[in-house]
Amino acid sequence: MKTMKTIQLVGLFVMVGFIAVSLTSCKKEEVLPAPVATVNVLSTTNKSGDIKGNGGSTTKTWTFANPNTKAGWDMSISATKGSFRLVLKDASGTTRLDQTLTAGSGPQSASGTTLDGTAGTWTSTITLTDFNGSGDFSFL
Repeated sequence: MKTMKTIQLVGLFVMVGFIAVSLTSCKKEEVLPAPVATVNVLSTTNKSGDIKGNGGSTTKTWTFANPNTKAGWDMSISATKGSFRLVLKDASGTTRLDQTLTAGSGPQSASGTTLDGTAGTWTSTITLTDFNGSGDFSFL
């Protein structure tokens, strides 16, 4: 009888030990944050802001007053992946600028003056695609 209880007790210890080893040897999978991208407009009156992303994509469109027929602009990125596109349309809805910066390919900054357009309420659209990094933009 004692032998049977000893065998059962040894079996129980072996099973508990096996379970403990199994649980401690399991690797936990690292949970990464979902890819996101953001466009932060600091102010629609000064027409500047910044961008950030961890592999996500987004598009943001807003309007601003431009009493001139042109607009000066600049944009830059410090990114390992993705692209940053800036489109400016004049008051008549005609595209006056369509510029894209791509991480790891070509220049990481650009600036200039838009094509001549119609003064009034202009539209700006920023699109980040699979963007991982940061950057900024402004237009006058």
